[in-house]
Amino acid sequence: MMSWAFNATAEQTRRSLRINDWPWLDKVQVFFIVIAVLMGLFSLFFLCIGFTATGGTREIMYKDSDARCGGKAACVIAMIFDVLLIIAWLFIISIVSWLCIFYYFFNRLCLDLPGYTDGDCIDLHVFWPLVSSFANSNLRMCGGDVQQFCALTSTAFSWYVIGWVGCVLIILGILLFFGIHASNYAHIGNANRYVELGNLRIVDHREPGDDRSGKGEKVGRGVRIPDKYEIQSATQWSDSRANYSMRTSTSRQAEHMSDSISQFDYRRDKRPKPVY
Repeated sequence: MMSWAFNATAEQTRRSLRINDWPWLDKVQVFFIVIAVLMGLFSLFFLCIGFTATGGTREIMYKDSDARCGGKAACVIAMIFDVLLIIAWLFIISIVSWLCIFYYFFNRLCLDLPGYTDGDCIDLHVFWPLVSSFANSNLRMCGGDVQQFCALTSTAFSWYVIGWVGCVLIILGILLFFGIHASNYAHIGNANRYVELGNLRIVDHREPGDDRSGKGEKVGRGVRIPDKYEIQSATQWSDSRANYSMRTSTSRQAEHMSDSISQFDYRRDKRPKPVY
């Protein structure tokens, strides 16, 4: 889209200034192609890092410490590229915004023309000091010249507006990638810490030589904790692991609730009493 808009602008400028040849025009076309290829490669790179550092894939690929270091380094590199690309696209969208403003005024000039006769002209001589060194025209267009100018203005303005919207979407996509890479960096570094914190809940911090069969056992720092709390903690940890490992369906939950309610005998004139 930006390439088509630039072609329309180049053709309009060439006809308005009556310039026969621009030798650098082909190089600009190659520049747009290179930008498109680079953005495609960056997108694939960001997607690969996002897939490898998300969900169960992260737990499989980043088990070892070396793998975690490599994953964190890849996320850091991706975030650096994200920031650089955001800066570059902010510069591009600023240029496109100015072009949209200029072509909006040119389009309004064309809409105010009653027709495209020799008496209907557009005078842009105010810009003559800027182009006097290479222009072969006085920047006054009438008749067929103004018709071509307005046709190319309408085409370029449409493509620049679409290109501006595309720039906004690209910037939002890069910001989304930046957030994903930042969260993946945190998850890769803290994945084992979550497991260690969970294991600490069931680790027995007893001093060597203490009796395990007593009612109140002595913990490493001299705090006595009854056995029932230790049993409850271990049971709660196992239940939480079971809840995270598999999900109970809605039908099973309803069946469980019906079983728990069915132990009460409901009567009209009395409160529900448990059936023993």
